[in-house]
Amino acid sequence: MTYARYIRILTVATVVVYALLLGVGAFWLVPASGGQLPPDTWITGYDAPQVAAWLAAMGDEGRALHLGPVNWLDTLFPPLLGLLLASVIWRLGRGWLAVVPFLYTATDLWENSVLRGIVRSNDATLAEHASSLTQGKYALLGLSLALLWMVWRDYRRNGPHY
Repeated sequence: MTYARYIRILTVATVVVYALLLGVGAFWLVPASGGQLPPDTWITGYDAPQVAAWLAAMGDEGRALHLGPVNWLDTLFPPLLGLLLASVIWRLGRGWLAVVPFLYTATDLWENSVLRGIVRSNDATLAEHASSLTQGKYALLGLSLALLWMVWRDYRRNGPHY
C-alpha cells in the first residue's frame, strides 16, 4: 500500500467516525440531555455544579446513548485523528514532533474514561479533573494542528530535511 493510499483510507475512516459521532450527538444525545452538549465539548472547562445540571437533565435514554454509541465512537475517533496527524507530521520529515498528536489521543481517551465514570455513578465530584483533561485535550489538539501547519510550511520551503 502506498503512503498516499494509507493517508486517504485513514482520512476517510476519521471523517466517517467523526460524522457519525456528530450525528448521534446532535440528533439523539443533545435532545436526550435537555438540549445540552456533553461536557467534553465545553472547551473552556466546567465545574461540579455544571456537570450535575447536565446529569440531571440527562434521562435514562441520554445515559444509554452516552455510554453506548457515543462512547464507542468517541473511543474510535481520538486514535484515528491522532494517527492521521502523526502520520502526516512523520511523513513530512519531522518524526520527533509526531508524539504530540499521540499525547492528544491519550488525553482525550483519559477524559472520556473519567466522564464515563461520572455518567455511570451520577456523581459530579470528578468534574474538575475531567475539566482539566478537556482543556488539555483541546490545547494538545490545537498544538498538533499548529505543528502540522508549521511542518507543512517548512517542508514546502526546505524539503524533508533541515
